Amino acid sequence: MFGRKKNQDMSDSESGRTTVVDQYTFTLKTYPQAWFALFLLVLLRTAISVFQFTFSVVPTLTGEIFNVSLTFVNWLANIQGVMYVIMSFFTGWIFQRLGVKKSLLLAGLLNASGSSIRSVGITLKPPSYIVTMIGQIIGSSSAPLALNIMTTFAATWFTDNMRATAGMFVGTYNSTASNYGAILGMFMIPNLVTGLDKLPMVVHIVSGISVACFLPLLIMPTKPPTPPSRATTEGSTPSFFAGIRMLAKNYNFWILFLVHGINVGLSIAFGSIFTQVISPYGYTDAQAGQMNAVAFFAGTLGCSIAGPVLDTTKQHKLFLRLIAPMVFVTDIGFIFMIQKDSYASILFVLSMNQFFLSFLVPVVIELSSETSYPVHDATSNSIMWQGCQTFGFLFVLAMDLLRDPNGSPKNNMHRALILQAGLAGAMMLLSLVFRGRMLRTEAIEKLKQDELNEKQVQCTCRNDEDVDLEINSNT
Repeated sequence: MFGRKKNQDMSDSESGRTTVVDQYTFTLKTYPQAWFALFLLVLLRTAISVFQFTFSVVPTLTGEIFNVSLTFVNWLANIQGVMYVIMSFFTGWIFQRLGVKKSLLLAGLLNASGSSIRSVGITLKPPSYIVTMIGQIIGSSSAPLALNIMTTFAATWFTDNMRATAGMFVGTYNSTASNYGAILGMFMIPNLVTGLDKLPMVVHIVSGISVACFLPLLIMPTKPPTPPSRATTEGSTPSFFAGIRMLAKNYNFWILFLVHGINVGLSIAFGSIFTQVISPYGYTDAQAGQMNAVAFFAGTLGCSIAGPVLDTTKQHKLFLRLIAPMVFVTDIGFIFMIQKDSYASILFVLSMNQFFLSFLVPVVIELSSETSYPVHDATSNSIMWQGCQTFGFLFVLAMDLLRDPNGSPKNNMHRALILQAGLAGAMMLLSLVFRGRMLRTEAIEKLKQDELNEKQVQCTCRNDEDVDLEINSNT
């Protein structure tokens, strides 16, 4: 229990507002309800991930059914990045105003609505690219609400020694939850879409998944009985706009912003066009889906290992400097490994790339919360994910422009792979110059020391009182 007798301000981790509590009334703990809430968020992130990959894993058939070029097919993925950037301007404010549960309900509703509109668009005669794009826009608005909430959700429900473990499941683009959806989409969609007549059926299945993952959110708990962390029970959190001003002066935060933006941005771009990268060498959509599914499983493994390792060692800076170079090395490998009849080699490099990239995500996200403290997690996290989606959108456009229609083989994207490796190299250099402090951990340690000192003072006072009483009694 806390060792202080007086009441004092507590920052409510659900809404960001300040309330008053008696610190003798609760201990720091993770309640069983936290795991139920985490499970519901995993379901939501899975549904959103399946939604996002619906068309990108079968680009050729998508272009045929809507009678559009591959560039227009890519815009079905690009619009997700655009909506992410727009919505991320508001997610920090939304999280502080609505709290975790209402924010996730809004995310689930948008995803289910967008999926349903896509079902309508693809069943029209002829199938409507415009209506499908409208559904894509609405559904894509759900991603930042479910993704940017990662650190806020973990801070609301989990103790400090379990934040990174919880974070590996929720929110991140390469989290376990997102990878579950990606694996499902990569395996399911290419194998079910064996012809143009099968694509509408898959879009309807995705709609059903979106609705099924939205409904359980209605019974999600609002928040735990007591806050799980000293970081959320001591002091007041700056307002949204005050937090923005503080971040503007924090250059270490912006280094992490670039590292995360390039890392995840490249993953978004490469994942969106991967089928187009390998198809000129004779690989089918089904083979591309299988490779991506196995690679996303490797990413899941990376997330699963990163969380417990970070919680146990607290060596975030060390892993930042170790893992970023490995992402760079695997991106160089793509330049040489993507060739005809190189299925095993491509699969190996892709899996290693996803493993290291996914491992790096919780490292950077946790570091951003540390170095930006006491700025609210919702604010810093929203900016981080807004950046990576912006970079992902720009990288898709750039890599699409680097397609070589007259090369050998035709429409190869070798130059895009060189760009990818160059950007990964820049990310590696940025990770090596990061010198931010672990401000949140330092604040928690200071609180612990203050409590210990106060207990020692109280103990000394009691001993002095006992001596005085004994002297008076003897007298």
